[in-house]
Amino acid sequence: MSAALRPVRAAGFTLLPVILAMSLIAAIAFLLNRDNGVNARMIANRSDLDRARYAAEAGLQAVNFVIQGMGCTGTNYPTSSPVTNFFGATYSAYASRASLTSSNAPITLYSTGSYNGTSVTLTRNTVYVYQSSRTTTVVRPGQSGQPAGYDTYLDSGSPDRNFGGDSILKVSSSIYQSLLKFDLSAFPIGSRAIPWYDGTTLQPGAKLSLYQTDNGPATSARVNAQLITHNWVAGTGSGGTNPDGATWFTYDVNATLVWPSPRYAPVPVASTPYINARNVWVDWDLTNAAAAWMSGVYPPNGIWLVASDATVGNTAWVSSNNTGAMDTSGKRAQPKLTLTTLLPCGTTAPPSASDTAPASAPTTVTLAAVADTYITADTSGTPPYYVRNYGIDTNMYVGNVGSSPNIEQRLLLKFDLSGIPTGSIITSATLRLYVNQITGYSSSTTKTLDAYALTEWWAEGTSQSSGSICGATWISRDCQTGYMWSTWTGPGPTGGGGTYGSSLIATGCEESSGACPLPFGFGSGWVTWDLTALAQGWVDGVMVNNGLLVKSRYPGESSYSVKLVTDENNSAGGSHRPQLVVVYQ
Repeated sequence: MSAALRPVRAAGFTLLPVILAMSLIAAIAFLLNRDNGVNARMIANRSDLDRARYAAEAGLQAVNFVIQGMGCTGTNYPTSSPVTNFFGATYSAYASRASLTSSNAPITLYSTGSYNGTSVTLTRNTVYVYQSSRTTTVVRPGQSGQPAGYDTYLDSGSPDRNFGGDSILKVSSSIYQSLLKFDLSAFPIGSRAIPWYDGTTLQPGAKLSLYQTDNGPATSARVNAQLITHNWVAGTGSGGTNPDGATWFTYDVNATLVWPSPRYAPVPVASTPYINARNVWVDWDLTNAAAAWMSGVYPPNGIWLVASDATVGNTAWVSSNNTGAMDTSGKRAQPKLTLTTLLPCGTTAPPSASDTAPASAPTTVTLAAVADTYITADTSGTPPYYVRNYGIDTNMYVGNVGSSPNIEQRLLLKFDLSGIPTGSIITSATLRLYVNQITGYSSSTTKTLDAYALTEWWAEGTSQSSGSICGATWISRDCQTGYMWSTWTGPGPTGGGGTYGSSLIATGCEESSGACPLPFGFGSGWVTWDLTALAQGWVDGVMVNNGLLVKSRYPGESSYSVKLVTDENNSAGGSHRPQLVVVYQ
């Protein structure tokens, strides 16, 4: 019987995988340990580099502080610097030269930061040394070579019309947006708009101010100022055809020059709460915008004013074209940009625009009507219409709505010229009335609207056809007692209709074309009368200012009724109310 063999060799094969696994673990541990060391050294080097950079940046700040402190008279700017400790790191910072040159060219700053054997060198180019005091300059469109009247508004309801020549700027949530541009090219290169502390509050370095003459209802609304993305042309239009500047569709007269998208930067550069009031200044902080324009960071295309947050009614501000407009304190009411700047050494700011018009320049004032109404010869109704007053109506009428003179309509209005100094020379006086509808006429009918000077006083009244009759009617000039108190003398049924001078003063013309009388196709728009001679007589005191009467040439022309806007009408932001534009010296 033979003995069984023992598996002696099997034990060696069992240990082999164990040995291999242990070797692999040791190799991985070695690699991990080596990588950790490498990573630690990389992190340490990165930290050293960052600390060296921080030190270099601190050096630039420090040397700039020293140079600005020495100011424009400095003649020993540091061109080398001892090594300075910065929380364990060091920096050496200096300027490219020891003093300003005659050209006051900018200098260059250098700084080297070091830490733990690692160094970083930083350079700041085009560094200006600034004057120690700030300068305040008022800029208006038309100053510093900018074409006069460089503002306009756009009307989405009349998208192909230009309003660059209008006397107002308008904004509303639904229709109107305004554009303004200021020329800052006369400021020295390197000028900086800076906020400043007046002892109570921080004031803006650049402040846009517009004088608000009309307002619309709004609640918690704002008006945003957006940077315009493209250059544009203001134009000289007043809403007529053949525009010569920006419209809602285009940035210039050519129909192919369509506004890009977006028209303005999406984020407002400034925003101000809407002020629901008249005859007040409204301001926007344009410090950031002025800084971007002056530095060349953003093209100086101006700002676009847009209503936001809530519905804003039709709002009007004085435009740069209205050179004679004054605020309630007697100062110029044109748009202005007030800049507070630091100027480089050896430079001066451009002249500041004055709040008063030059003595030698003509003055233009746009006067609102102090009274307007209409009277009618219509004998129907109870009480009869010819004894009714329309002093607070939002519309007034001229013409004839039937075949009988008994229903003729005439308008009355008056302007106060007492603010024009005695002895002034009236170079022009233009009555502007807005027609919003004409009824009862054919397209082949001319419409002749004649203006006469009234020779008797009258009262506007406080009625709107019904209610207390206290004001001008067809037969009376004021409150009536038995329909026959303070009666008119002169032509018209029942001896009324308004007493006026026998001489015709002016005939109404279509403003957009200059056609007189109103042409066949005219249906709405501005109508003008030349009242220069009459206004001169009122200012000189040779004629009593009782106002005007406007009537049609019925029965010489076919029957028609012209509907015009009164001073109580708030449509179009009140911009269609009666105006007397007077230019005098």
